[in-house]
Amino acid sequence: MIISLAERIHVSQPRHDQVALFWLGQAGFVLKAPDGTIIFIDAYLSHSVERKFGPQWKRIMPSPMPACDVDCDWFVSTHEHDDHLDVDSIPEISRNRRVKFAGPYECLVYYRSIGIREDRSVELKSDNRVQMGGFSVTPVFADHGDQAPDAVGLLIEYNGLCIYHTGDTALRPDQMTTAIGRQPQVILPCINGAYGNLNGEEAARLAALTGAKIIIPTHFWTFVEHRSDPYAFAEYCRTYAPNAEVRWMTQGEGTLIPCAL
Repeated sequence: MIISLAERIHVSQPRHDQVALFWLGQAGFVLKAPDGTIIFIDAYLSHSVERKFGPQWKRIMPSPMPACDVDCDWFVSTHEHDDHLDVDSIPEISRNRRVKFAGPYECLVYYRSIGIREDRSVELKSDNRVQMGGFSVTPVFADHGDQAPDAVGLLIEYNGLCIYHTGDTALRPDQMTTAIGRQPQVILPCINGAYGNLNGEEAARLAALTGAKIIIPTHFWTFVEHRSDPYAFAEYCRTYAPNAEVRWMTQGEGTLIPCAL
């Protein structure tokens, strides 16, 4: 019997020493804590980019779930670009009154524009920690240039485990001191190398700087325009982070990550 991704998220029950993680494709992830807290991060579930910017931005991988299936505690965007702030999905998701929203200032402007109340949203600013149920989430520096000057990465922590979602960023080690200094056990780096983002080599170098033990690459194979070379990234990881596990995930796939890594 085939069950939906929403059902698999719902029935997943990580132990007290685990966090469940699902990849949604592109830069999107779902995290579930043992206490039941569910966070969606950068979930792109629609076709809004193609609708707004043309057929060259058609999805080449299908959405893993419809917006109407999203049931979570927090829906987080690292910046306001449509493949991270999904304007065709958020209005539907916001109908679920238990969902709260978080993102940098430009994301909050959008939330207000569609009627999401202030008590259901939080602005993400670098190094200002936000408690999201069982998860502690710290926005950290990201450099997405003038395209999204308030973009952030995220350090997501639970019971000693730290997961670093880089967001869309270039490699700026001198300014990524919070993320690198935390030495997260898991890193989720973009690898596409277009529009100011980390390419495969830069992503591998950042993973090495963080000392991450698990690397789960993101931001590839959703749009042809975004480019990316997963094979080259894997080769660079063998060079720069040979002791780390590169964990490749299928869209909609889930995995359990132990807190003691």
